[in-house]
Amino acid sequence: MKKIKLIFALIAIALTYTSCLVDDEADSQVFAETPFVVGFERSTDTYVLTPTITDTQSSGDIHVQLTGGNSGIYASSNMVFRYEVDSSTTLTDADYNITSTSDTFTIPANREVADELFSYEIIPTNIPFDEPKQLVINLVPVSGPDSVGGQLVINVTRCDPPLVGAYTAANTINGSSNGDGEAVNIIALGCNLYQMDNLPNFNGVFALDFFLNDDNSITFTGTLGDFSNVVTGSGILLANGTIQVNDCDVANTNTGIDMSFDLVPN
Repeated sequence: MKKIKLIFALIAIALTYTSCLVDDEADSQVFAETPFVVGFERSTDTYVLTPTITDTQSSGDIHVQLTGGNSGIYASSNMVFRYEVDSSTTLTDADYNITSTSDTFTIPANREVADELFSYEIIPTNIPFDEPKQLVINLVPVSGPDSVGGQLVINVTRCDPPLVGAYTAANTINGSSNGDGEAVNIIALGCNLYQMDNLPNFNGVFALDFFLNDDNSITFTGTLGDFSNVVTGSGILLANGTIQVNDCDVANTNTGIDMSFDLVPN
């Protein structure tokens, strides 16, 4: 009797194991049959155009490539895609050019990347200030196995950052020496992101990045130029255009730089 029970138990285990194998094979087959996914080598590009940027901006060559699907297996036949400007695009036709030499992109059988390259250019001249725009490019399947296409979203903002210019340091407090009278030039890294080329008292050795916030407050960000010292601190943009830094703290320094200073526009 014990032998009979043991035989039934072994049969039950075998059936359960077989069922698991069948389920696993079915799941694997479903996964393997998912559509191929083809996209651009990057999904977003961003342009911040200040008034000094007037030249046409080129994207350079962008690859079209297999990015997923079908269990990571290459297609056994050619996949052909075309590009299409999405209806959500807010740049006008005069603000960009598609500069690809081909309208279609073919990923050959058993390959990952199309032979043709995609490219475009942004023309800053007539893009309005302070109105974020987008150019959205879709990849659309033309022929080949079941597949879906990706999208490239190009964000464009043209702005006139108000703090760009030449300044003179004043009221510098460091605890060791004074930086009054030193020249400080500010450039724009973005619409609200700036860089001053000289931390007063150090004669242009160090550069600092900072944000101008909506409430005219100043917030330092990043490191001390190319060094690893983290900069923290805050300040305020006064009504007369003076940038008043209340606290500029540079970490991991032997002397412990903790400064306040004014930057007076020239």
